[in-house]
Amino acid sequence: MENMENVQADAVAPVATDADRVPERLTILHLGDVLLDGPVQRLRRDTKEHRREELRESFEDFMRCVETEKANAVIFSGNLLDGRYAEDDTLTFLIKAFAAHPSCHFVIAPGPRDPYVKESIYRSKRLPRNVHVFVEEIVGLFSFTDIPLTVYGWGYQGETSPHAPLSSVHRTQNDRFTVLCGYTQMDADATLSPIDTTALADFAAHYAAFTGKAHDGFHRVGDGVYAYSGSFEGHDVREGEAETGGYVRLCAERREGGWSVEATRLPIGTYAYVTERLDVSHLSTAEEAKTRLRARIAARGHGERTVLRVILCGSVSLDASFAGVESEDYGVYSLWVEDRTVPTDNGDLLLQEMNARGELYRYFYPKMTDGPEEDRARAARAFRIGYAALLGEDFAKF
Repeated sequence: MENMENVQADAVAPVATDADRVPERLTILHLGDVLLDGPVQRLRRDTKEHRREELRESFEDFMRCVETEKANAVIFSGNLLDGRYAEDDTLTFLIKAFAAHPSCHFVIAPGPRDPYVKESIYRSKRLPRNVHVFVEEIVGLFSFTDIPLTVYGWGYQGETSPHAPLSSVHRTQNDRFTVLCGYTQMDADATLSPIDTTALADFAAHYAAFTGKAHDGFHRVGDGVYAYSGSFEGHDVREGEAETGGYVRLCAERREGGWSVEATRLPIGTYAYVTERLDVSHLSTAEEAKTRLRARIAARGHGERTVLRVILCGSVSLDASFAGVESEDYGVYSLWVEDRTVPTDNGDLLLQEMNARGELYRYFYPKMTDGPEEDRARAARAFRIGYAALLGEDFAKF
Protein backbone atom coordinates (compact mmCIF):
# COMPACT_ATOMS: atom_id res chain seq x y z
CA MET A 1 0.00 0.00 0.00
CA GLU A 2 1.42 3.37 -0.99
CA ASN A 3 1.44 6.45 1.25
CA MET A 4 1.44 9.76 -0.63
CA GLU A 5 0.90 13.43 0.15
CA ASN A 6 -0.48 14.05 -3.32
CA VAL A 7 -2.10 11.31 -5.28
CA GLN A 8 -3.44 10.70 -8.75
CA ALA A 9 -5.30 7.45 -9.10
CA ASP A 10 -7.43 5.80 -11.72
CA ALA A 11 -10.53 4.03 -10.45
CA VAL A 12 -12.22 1.91 -13.07
CA ALA A 13 -15.97 2.17 -13.52
CA PRO A 14 -18.14 2.07 -16.66
CA VAL A 15 -19.00 5.45 -18.12
CA ALA A 16 -22.46 6.37 -19.42
CA THR A 17 -22.67 7.29 -23.08
CA ASP A 18 -25.05 10.21 -22.46
CA ALA A 19 -22.95 11.72 -19.68
CA ASP A 20 -23.07 15.21 -21.25
CA ARG A 21 -26.21 15.92 -19.18
CA VAL A 22 -24.20 16.00 -15.95
CA PRO A 23 -20.86 17.55 -14.96
CA GLU A 24 -17.76 15.79 -16.23
CA ARG A 25 -15.68 17.05 -13.33
CA LEU A 26 -16.37 17.08 -9.59
CA THR A 27 -14.70 18.99 -6.80
CA ILE A 28 -15.24 17.46 -3.36
CA LEU A 29 -13.85 18.80 -0.09
CA HIS A 30 -13.25 16.41 2.80
CA LEU A 31 -12.68 17.35 6.43
CA GLY A 32 -13.33 16.12 9.95
CA ASP A 33 -12.61 16.70 13.63
CA VAL A 34 -13.80 20.30 13.36
CA LEU A 35 -15.36 20.03 16.84
CA LEU A 36 -17.26 23.29 16.79
CA ASP A 37 -17.99 24.47 20.35
CA GLY A 38 -15.53 21.97 21.83
CA PRO A 39 -13.22 23.21 24.58
CA VAL A 40 -9.59 23.76 23.69
CA GLN A 41 -7.45 22.49 26.52
CA ARG A 42 -4.68 24.36 28.29
CA LEU A 43 -5.25 27.83 26.84
CA ARG A 44 -3.29 30.41 28.83
CA ARG A 45 -3.41 33.63 26.87
CA ASP A 46 -6.94 33.93 25.57
CA THR A 47 -10.29 33.02 27.03
CA LYS A 48 -12.02 29.89 25.84
CA GLU A 49 -14.87 32.01 24.48
CA HIS A 50 -12.37 33.93 22.35
CA ARG A 51 -10.97 30.64 21.05
CA ARG A 52 -14.46 29.38 20.30
CA GLU A 53 -15.05 32.43 18.13
CA GLU A 54 -11.69 31.94 16.42
CA LEU A 55 -12.69 28.39 15.50
CA ARG A 56 -15.91 29.68 13.98
CA GLU A 57 -13.95 32.27 12.02
CA SER A 58 -11.71 29.47 10.70
CA PHE A 59 -14.80 27.53 9.67
CA GLU A 60 -16.11 30.60 7.86
CA ASP A 61 -12.75 30.83 6.07
CA PHE A 62 -13.25 27.24 4.96
CA MET A 63 -16.75 28.02 3.73
CA ARG A 64 -15.25 30.74 1.55
CA CYS A 65 -13.02 28.01 0.11
CA VAL A 66 -16.21 26.14 -0.80
CA GLU A 67 -17.11 29.13 -2.95
CA THR A 68 -13.68 29.69 -4.51
CA GLU A 69 -13.19 25.98 -5.20
CA LYS A 70 -16.68 25.76 -6.72
CA ALA A 71 -17.15 22.63 -4.65
CA ASN A 72 -19.92 20.24 -5.68
CA ALA A 73 -19.93 18.51 -2.30
CA VAL A 74 -18.38 18.76 1.16
CA ILE A 75 -17.91 15.60 3.22
CA PHE A 76 -17.72 15.86 7.01
CA SER A 77 -16.49 12.40 7.98
CA GLY A 78 -16.95 12.71 11.74
CA ASN A 79 -16.98 15.17 14.62
CA LEU A 80 -18.16 18.31 12.89
CA LEU A 81 -19.40 19.31 16.35
CA ASP A 82 -18.60 18.55 19.93
CA GLY A 83 -22.12 17.60 20.90
CA ARG A 84 -21.41 17.84 24.62
CA TYR A 85 -20.89 21.57 24.36
CA ALA A 86 -22.86 22.60 21.27
CA GLU A 87 -24.97 25.66 22.05
CA ASP A 88 -28.26 26.82 20.62
CA ASP A 89 -26.69 29.38 18.36
CA THR A 90 -24.49 26.69 16.76
CA LEU A 91 -27.45 25.39 14.76
CA THR A 92 -28.23 28.90 13.55
CA PHE A 93 -24.57 29.37 12.64
CA LEU A 94 -24.49 26.16 10.57
CA ILE A 95 -27.84 26.79 8.90
CA LYS A 96 -26.61 30.17 7.72
CA ALA A 97 -23.29 28.76 6.52
CA PHE A 98 -24.84 25.89 4.56
CA ALA A 99 -27.72 27.89 3.14
CA ALA A 100 -25.25 30.39 1.66
CA HIS A 101 -24.10 27.65 -0.77
CA PRO A 102 -27.31 26.10 -2.13
CA SER A 103 -25.62 24.44 -5.12
CA CYS A 104 -23.24 22.46 -2.87
CA HIS A 105 -24.22 19.25 -1.11
CA PHE A 106 -23.05 18.96 2.50
CA VAL A 107 -22.84 15.36 3.74
CA ILE A 108 -22.40 14.73 7.46
CA ALA A 109 -21.33 11.44 9.04
CA PRO A 110 -21.77 11.90 12.81
CA GLY A 111 -18.83 10.65 14.87
CA PRO A 112 -18.30 9.73 18.52
CA ARG A 113 -18.17 13.37 19.60
CA ASP A 114 -21.30 14.44 17.68
CA PRO A 115 -23.42 11.27 17.58
CA TYR A 116 -26.93 11.18 16.19
CA VAL A 117 -28.75 11.07 19.51
CA LYS A 118 -32.06 12.43 20.78
CA GLU A 119 -30.67 15.88 21.60
CA SER A 120 -28.50 16.19 18.47
CA ILE A 121 -28.96 19.33 16.42
CA TYR A 122 -28.73 17.04 13.37
CA ARG A 123 -32.33 16.09 14.16
CA SER A 124 -33.46 19.65 13.55
CA LYS A 125 -35.91 20.04 10.70
CA ARG A 126 -34.46 23.48 10.07
CA LEU A 127 -31.37 22.20 8.26
CA PRO A 128 -31.32 23.25 4.59
CA ARG A 129 -32.25 20.71 1.90
CA ASN A 130 -28.65 20.57 0.71
CA VAL A 131 -27.55 19.04 4.05
CA HIS A 132 -27.59 15.24 4.26
CA VAL A 133 -26.92 13.37 7.53
CA PHE A 134 -26.23 9.64 7.98
CA VAL A 135 -28.28 8.46 10.94
CA GLU A 136 -27.54 4.72 11.27
CA GLU A 137 -24.45 2.68 12.08
CA ILE A 138 -24.99 0.50 9.01
CA VAL A 139 -23.95 1.89 5.65
CA GLY A 140 -26.51 4.04 3.86
CA LEU A 141 -26.23 6.24 0.80
CA PHE A 142 -27.12 9.59 -0.73
CA SER A 143 -27.25 9.68 -4.52
CA PHE A 144 -27.61 13.08 -6.17
CA THR A 145 -29.48 13.77 -9.39
CA ASP A 146 -27.71 17.02 -10.31
CA ILE A 147 -24.19 15.56 -10.14
CA PRO A 148 -22.87 12.03 -10.81
CA LEU A 149 -22.00 11.41 -7.17
CA THR A 150 -23.10 8.78 -4.68
CA VAL A 151 -21.91 9.04 -1.08
CA TYR A 152 -22.04 6.00 1.19
CA GLY A 153 -21.55 6.33 4.91
CA TRP A 154 -22.65 5.69 8.46
CA GLY A 155 -23.19 7.69 11.63
CA TYR A 156 -22.55 7.07 15.30
CA GLN A 157 -25.46 6.77 17.69
CA GLY A 158 -23.28 7.05 20.79
CA GLU A 159 -19.68 7.60 21.88
CA THR A 160 -18.68 4.12 20.73
CA SER A 161 -19.57 1.94 17.77
CA PRO A 162 -18.05 -1.55 17.65
CA HIS A 163 -20.11 -2.44 14.56
CA ALA A 164 -17.99 -3.07 11.45
CA PRO A 165 -19.80 -0.90 8.89
CA LEU A 166 -18.65 -2.81 5.80
CA SER A 167 -19.64 -6.25 7.00
CA SER A 168 -21.95 -7.89 4.43
CA VAL A 169 -21.91 -4.75 2.25
CA HIS A 170 -20.94 -4.54 -1.38
CA ARG A 171 -21.26 -1.43 -3.51
CA THR A 172 -23.18 -1.62 -6.78
CA GLN A 173 -20.90 -0.75 -9.67
CA ASN A 174 -22.12 2.04 -11.95
CA ASP A 175 -20.88 5.08 -13.82
CA ARG A 176 -21.16 7.44 -10.86
CA PHE A 177 -18.28 8.66 -8.75
CA THR A 178 -18.53 7.00 -5.34
CA VAL A 179 -17.31 8.11 -1.93
CA LEU A 180 -17.42 6.17 1.34
CA CYS A 181 -17.26 8.26 4.52
CA GLY A 182 -17.29 7.87 8.29
CA TYR A 183 -15.33 7.85 11.52
CA THR A 184 -13.26 4.68 11.66
CA GLN A 185 -10.01 3.09 12.67
CA MET A 186 -8.23 0.62 10.44
CA ASP A 187 -5.79 -0.69 13.04
CA ALA A 188 -5.76 -4.39 13.79
CA ASP A 189 -7.12 -3.87 17.30
CA ALA A 190 -9.57 -1.10 16.39
CA THR A 191 -12.86 -0.95 18.28
CA LEU A 192 -14.46 2.15 16.69
CA SER A 193 -16.31 1.17 13.48
CA PRO A 194 -13.43 -1.11 12.44
CA ILE A 195 -12.66 -1.55 8.74
CA ASP A 196 -9.94 -3.66 7.18
CA THR A 197 -8.30 -3.11 3.82
CA THR A 198 -9.80 -6.27 2.32
CA ALA A 199 -13.36 -5.10 2.98
CA LEU A 200 -12.47 -1.63 1.73
CA ALA A 201 -11.00 -3.00 -1.49
CA ASP A 202 -14.07 -5.18 -2.03
CA PHE A 203 -16.35 -2.19 -1.50
CA ALA A 204 -14.47 -0.47 -4.33
CA ALA A 205 -15.28 3.17 -3.62
CA HIS A 206 -13.29 5.60 -5.72
CA TYR A 207 -12.42 7.54 -2.57
CA ALA A 208 -12.88 6.71 1.12
CA ALA A 209 -13.11 9.80 3.35
CA PHE A 210 -12.26 8.89 6.93
CA THR A 211 -11.77 10.62 10.27
CA GLY A 212 -10.29 8.91 13.30
CA LYS A 213 -6.61 9.79 13.42
CA ALA A 214 -4.05 12.24 12.06
CA HIS A 215 -3.74 12.68 8.31
CA ASP A 216 -0.91 10.41 7.17
CA GLY A 217 -1.06 10.79 3.42
CA PHE A 218 -3.16 9.10 0.74
CA HIS A 219 -3.30 5.33 0.44
CA ARG A 220 -4.19 3.14 -2.51
CA VAL A 221 -6.41 0.18 -1.80
CA GLY A 222 -7.73 -1.89 -4.69
CA ASP A 223 -8.63 0.58 -7.45
CA GLY A 224 -9.44 3.38 -5.03
CA VAL A 225 -7.85 5.74 -2.55
CA TYR A 226 -8.52 6.40 1.13
CA ALA A 227 -7.36 9.15 3.47
CA TYR A 228 -7.90 10.40 6.98
CA SER A 229 -8.92 14.02 7.17
CA GLY A 230 -6.80 14.83 10.20
CA SER A 231 -7.94 17.68 12.40
CA PHE A 232 -9.47 20.82 10.98
CA GLU A 233 -7.62 22.47 13.84
CA GLY A 234 -5.66 20.72 16.55
CA HIS A 235 -7.55 20.50 19.82
CA ASP A 236 -4.94 19.02 22.11
CA VAL A 237 -1.43 17.67 21.74
CA ARG A 238 -0.40 14.06 22.06
CA GLU A 239 3.26 13.34 22.53
CA GLY A 240 5.03 12.55 19.28
CA GLU A 241 2.33 14.16 17.12
CA ALA A 242 2.27 17.54 15.43
CA GLU A 243 -0.30 18.39 12.83
CA THR A 244 -1.34 21.56 11.07
CA GLY A 245 -5.05 21.92 10.46
CA GLY A 246 -6.46 21.45 6.99
CA TYR A 247 -8.82 19.72 4.58
CA VAL A 248 -8.62 17.46 1.54
CA ARG A 249 -9.50 18.73 -1.93
CA LEU A 250 -10.57 15.95 -4.26
CA CYS A 251 -10.85 16.56 -8.01
CA ALA A 252 -12.50 13.76 -9.98
CA GLU A 253 -12.79 13.88 -13.75
CA ARG A 254 -14.72 11.48 -15.94
CA ARG A 255 -12.73 10.00 -18.76
CA GLU A 256 -13.05 7.06 -21.11
CA GLY A 257 -13.10 3.91 -19.02
CA GLY A 258 -13.60 5.49 -15.60
CA TRP A 259 -12.58 8.38 -13.40
CA SER A 260 -9.23 10.08 -12.79
CA VAL A 261 -8.76 11.30 -9.25
CA GLU A 262 -6.43 13.92 -7.82
CA ALA A 263 -6.30 14.54 -4.06
CA THR A 264 -4.36 17.12 -2.08
CA ARG A 265 -4.47 18.13 1.55
CA LEU A 266 -4.51 21.91 1.98
CA PRO A 267 -3.81 23.95 5.12
CA ILE A 268 -6.54 26.14 6.51
CA GLY A 269 -4.11 28.63 8.03
CA THR A 270 -4.77 27.65 11.63
CA TYR A 271 -2.66 26.80 14.63
CA ALA A 272 0.12 24.24 14.88
CA TYR A 273 -0.10 22.03 17.99
CA VAL A 274 3.34 20.77 18.97
CA THR A 275 4.87 18.74 21.80
CA GLU A 276 8.53 19.34 22.71
CA ARG A 277 10.55 17.18 25.09
CA LEU A 278 13.14 19.27 26.95
CA ASP A 279 15.91 17.46 28.83
CA VAL A 280 16.77 19.46 31.95
CA SER A 281 19.02 16.87 33.54
CA HIS A 282 21.20 18.30 36.32
CA LEU A 283 19.53 21.73 36.17
CA SER A 284 18.11 23.14 39.40
CA THR A 285 16.13 26.31 38.73
CA ALA A 286 13.29 27.58 36.60
CA GLU A 287 15.56 30.26 35.13
CA GLU A 288 17.97 27.64 33.81
CA ALA A 289 15.07 25.72 32.26
CA LYS A 290 13.65 28.93 30.74
CA THR A 291 16.97 29.67 29.06
CA ARG A 292 17.07 26.20 27.55
CA LEU A 293 13.43 26.41 26.47
CA ARG A 294 13.89 29.81 24.80
CA ALA A 295 16.77 28.36 22.77
CA ARG A 296 14.63 25.36 21.74
CA ILE A 297 11.71 27.55 20.64
CA ALA A 298 14.04 29.74 18.57
CA ALA A 299 15.73 26.73 16.99
CA ARG A 300 12.39 25.14 16.05
CA GLY A 301 10.91 28.40 14.76
CA HIS A 302 7.80 28.22 16.95
CA GLY A 303 5.81 31.44 16.86
CA GLU A 304 2.56 33.18 17.61
CA ARG A 305 0.46 30.46 15.95
CA THR A 306 2.02 27.60 17.91
CA VAL A 307 0.21 25.90 20.79
CA LEU A 308 3.13 24.33 22.63
CA ARG A 309 3.25 21.54 25.16
CA VAL A 310 6.62 21.09 26.88
CA ILE A 311 7.60 17.92 28.73
CA LEU A 312 10.48 18.45 31.14
CA CYS A 313 12.45 15.24 31.56
CA GLY A 314 15.72 14.01 33.00
CA SER A 315 17.46 13.35 36.30
CA VAL A 316 17.59 16.29 38.72
CA SER A 317 18.49 16.92 42.34
CA LEU A 318 16.02 16.63 45.18
CA ASP A 319 15.82 20.40 45.63
CA ALA A 320 15.41 21.24 41.94
CA SER A 321 12.31 23.35 41.20
CA PHE A 322 10.93 24.36 37.83
CA ALA A 323 7.84 26.17 39.07
CA GLY A 324 7.10 29.21 36.94
CA VAL A 325 8.70 27.99 33.71
CA GLU A 326 5.43 28.49 31.84
CA SER A 327 4.91 32.03 33.15
CA GLU A 328 7.41 33.39 30.63
CA ASP A 329 6.26 35.01 27.38
CA TYR A 330 8.04 32.91 24.76
CA GLY A 331 6.26 34.40 21.76
CA VAL A 332 3.97 31.40 21.21
CA TYR A 333 0.17 31.39 21.22
CA SER A 334 -0.03 29.34 24.41
CA LEU A 335 2.20 27.02 26.38
CA TRP A 336 1.96 24.58 29.24
CA VAL A 337 4.62 22.55 30.96
CA GLU A 338 4.46 18.99 32.24
CA ASP A 339 7.21 18.08 34.71
CA ARG A 340 8.36 14.47 34.30
CA THR A 341 11.77 14.90 35.92
CA VAL A 342 12.88 12.41 38.55
CA PRO A 343 14.96 13.37 41.63
CA THR A 344 17.71 10.77 41.15
CA ASP A 345 20.81 13.00 41.14
CA ASN A 346 22.90 11.94 44.17
CA GLY A 347 20.50 9.05 44.62
CA ASP A 348 23.25 6.82 46.01
CA LEU A 349 23.65 9.12 49.02
CA LEU A 350 19.91 9.30 49.69
CA LEU A 351 19.63 5.52 49.53
CA GLN A 352 22.13 5.24 52.40
CA GLU A 353 20.35 7.63 54.76
CA MET A 354 18.97 5.78 57.78
CA ASN A 355 16.05 8.09 58.49
CA ALA A 356 12.48 8.67 57.34
CA ARG A 357 13.61 10.47 54.17
CA GLY A 358 15.94 7.61 53.28
CA GLU A 359 13.21 5.05 53.88
CA LEU A 360 10.79 6.99 51.69
CA TYR A 361 13.41 7.34 48.97
CA ARG A 362 14.31 3.65 49.07
CA TYR A 363 10.64 2.77 48.58
CA PHE A 364 10.15 5.01 45.55
CA TYR A 365 13.61 4.73 43.95
CA PRO A 366 12.91 1.52 41.95
CA LYS A 367 9.63 3.01 40.72
CA MET A 368 11.40 6.22 39.65
CA THR A 369 14.14 4.42 37.74
CA ASP A 370 12.34 1.59 35.97
CA GLY A 371 9.36 1.34 33.65
CA PRO A 372 7.62 3.77 31.27
CA GLU A 373 8.42 7.46 31.66
CA GLU A 374 4.90 8.37 32.73
CA ASP A 375 5.03 5.79 35.52
CA ARG A 376 8.43 7.05 36.67
CA ALA A 377 7.15 10.63 36.68
CA ARG A 378 4.09 9.56 38.68
CA ALA A 379 6.33 7.87 41.26
CA ALA A 380 8.52 11.00 41.44
CA ARG A 381 5.48 13.14 42.13
CA ALA A 382 4.34 10.76 44.88
CA PHE A 383 7.80 10.88 46.45
CA ARG A 384 7.89 14.69 46.35
CA ILE A 385 4.47 14.86 48.01
CA GLY A 386 5.61 12.48 50.74
CA TYR A 387 8.89 14.34 51.22
CA ALA A 388 7.12 17.70 51.51
CA ALA A 389 4.76 16.19 54.07
CA LEU A 390 7.76 14.97 56.11
CA LEU A 391 9.11 18.50 56.20
CA GLY A 392 5.72 19.99 57.03
CA GLU A 393 5.65 21.93 53.75
CA ASP A 394 2.70 22.60 51.45
CA PHE A 395 2.52 19.70 49.02
CA ALA A 396 -0.52 20.99 47.07
CA LYS A 397 1.86 22.44 44.45
CA PHE A 398 2.67 18.91 43.29
